[in-house]
Amino acid sequence: MKIKRPHRWRKIPAAERVQKCYKWVGVLTTAAFLSVGILGTVSSFVSPKQSACWETATRSTALFSCSDVWLTRRFPLHDGMVQAVTSSVTAMGSDRVGDVYVTEDRLFEYPQTLDKENLTVSARAIQSFYETYQIPTYVIAVPSAGEFYADDLLDGLSFPSQLSAIEYFYDSMSTAIRKIDVYHVLFTSTSDYIYNRTDPRWSCYGAYCVYHSAIRKMGFAPVAYDQYAITHASAFRGCLYEKSMYQQAAEDILDIYICENGYELTEMIAYTGDGQEQKREMFSMDYDLETDPYAFYLGGSCEKLMLRTNSNTSRKLLLFRDSYADCMVPFLLQHYSEICLIDVTCMQTPLTTLVDVEDYDQVLFLCDADTYNQSNWFVPLAKEG
Repeated sequence: MKIKRPHRWRKIPAAERVQKCYKWVGVLTTAAFLSVGILGTVSSFVSPKQSACWETATRSTALFSCSDVWLTRRFPLHDGMVQAVTSSVTAMGSDRVGDVYVTEDRLFEYPQTLDKENLTVSARAIQSFYETYQIPTYVIAVPSAGEFYADDLLDGLSFPSQLSAIEYFYDSMSTAIRKIDVYHVLFTSTSDYIYNRTDPRWSCYGAYCVYHSAIRKMGFAPVAYDQYAITHASAFRGCLYEKSMYQQAAEDILDIYICENGYELTEMIAYTGDGQEQKREMFSMDYDLETDPYAFYLGGSCEKLMLRTNSNTSRKLLLFRDSYADCMVPFLLQHYSEICLIDVTCMQTPLTTLVDVEDYDQVLFLCDADTYNQSNWFVPLAKEG
């Protein structure tokens, strides 16, 4: 009589299962690189755009950051290969594929470890900037989505929280600089659509929740939610989907929030690194949304972006930002006649050449916590000070 043996896999602890999954992922990934490496030498597969993406990808240590660029969508087996690896990993009970965590209905990114030394340098740069100009200054560090959805992961799978590092970053600046804690604002809305399901950034509604709290601390009454007409402009799948090809995560939505009785945008000018001016429109589908869906809001990254409204107030805001600010800017427009956006991730021109800082009434730093960890992006502010 044949005796049915118990399934050994189910007896293995979750943490050990994850390690075994990584071993198989490594084998499959190595095989993928070897098979595609020969094809990758063919010059026709490498376009200028791909080369730029490769340069960006090499700055990340994520498992699939480089391979996802190398195996471009132009390569017909790319999607199937990535999807096969993801299916294998999830079938073995793991929640992590490279630097992407997989839950029942969403994907989120394995967070970057925040280095206190880097955060200190960034904080001191902001402090130096404030001491130089003495303009009311506010700072927002946005936590990663995993801070709110890590409970959906398998038991035993650790998730490195960034909260203590964010608190350390805030404490490294003087009390004269107003630090706006958005964690608790977002935590109370985790059942709502506050972060994208396939992209690491927050959604338009998540940005509204933070705006509603932050603008009070900046001295304004927020525009009520029911004052906005909301339109679903387009659906998209973000970079976390591209890395994992996980099919169960639903598409994300690009929303348009229009304050029906509010101020209107009258001028939007982008200043590129070569000094050229470019007129833009907010909420435009003319940009390459497949590369960056958030280009829909402001037209993608540029060194400086100037926005003016028909507001009857003379108040002006200087906003140092990364892409997290893109979908929050439409809310801020209701309180200022002018907003000057400086993208710290691509600023190369000296600040005093870009803008007359003393012309502004308030300064807001609005970035993802990972951005503050790149202290080299903030050091120029201290040098100017």
